[in-house]
Amino acid sequence: MTDVMREMIAQLMGQQRAEEEGRRLPPFDHHSVCRAYLLGCCPRDLLSDTRLESMMSCRKLHEPAHKGEFNRAQEKKDLFYDIEAFEELDDAIRIVDADIRRLQEKVKRDAEQNMDISEQQRTQKVFEMNEKIGTALVQVEALGNEGRIAESIELSKEVDELKRKKRELESEMRNMNPAMMQRLRVCEACGAQLNIMDHESRLQDHYGGKMHLGMVEIRDRFAEMKKAIDQRRSEKRRADDKDREERRRRSGREDDRDRKRERSRSRSRSHSRKHRRSRSRSRDRKPSRRSRSRDRRRH
Repeated sequence: MTDVMREMIAQLMGQQRAEEEGRRLPPFDHHSVCRAYLLGCCPRDLLSDTRLESMMSCRKLHEPAHKGEFNRAQEKKDLFYDIEAFEELDDAIRIVDADIRRLQEKVKRDAEQNMDISEQQRTQKVFEMNEKIGTALVQVEALGNEGRIAESIELSKEVDELKRKKRELESEMRNMNPAMMQRLRVCEACGAQLNIMDHESRLQDHYGGKMHLGMVEIRDRFAEMKKAIDQRRSEKRRADDKDREERRRRSGREDDRDRKRERSRSRSRSHSRKHRRSRSRSRDRKPSRRSRSRDRRRH
């Protein structure tokens, strides 16, 4: 049974599989479970058995059972695990980019000691051709596997033309300086050091290799997650702004009602005072019945 089949079975069976093996696992949403692994993009897995593996560390759980449970839960609602995974990918990219800068500076120093400006420009041009050829050869193979023969043939013609131009430039450089045969270039995706005169098959092995493809996937997933997270944050800001505006309008309406009630109470109090004063003046003007009776008895 292959590793892929074992993982598929473990995902389908979940905790039951682990219990059959005599293991007890925490739930998939436990903090000890690797979020990037659940999303299929943990750098440790993508770069295992490569030069970059020693730079990646992940002490969290990588269990197929958890991935199966996560996928089923994710179908019901978004768990937003990409936020934590995004941070892990960001850390991995920072580590690799720092190593790439270090290697590039070393290669540049070595080149400056042994090459003039024109040689450096030619070398850079060969590097760029190598990258185009290597990437295109991987695409040619992929198109052929997908049955897109016409597209594969058309791209192969472009590769042949690039190879011809590269051979011409290499021949020119070889005649100028035989030492150019050992010039190196650092791959900007994964940090591998490539020889300027590497054969196309070697370049294809590099661009189709696990380290290069692993770093390309890490960078692509990082860009996708960043776009999704930025979009969610933007939507949340708009929702928060809308809520604040609604609260402001609601508060304004309540203030208006309070002012109206206060004016109404003021008018009512004013009317009551006027009414009391009016009754008081009426009593002052009219003599009481008792006083009129006393006046009649006197007369």
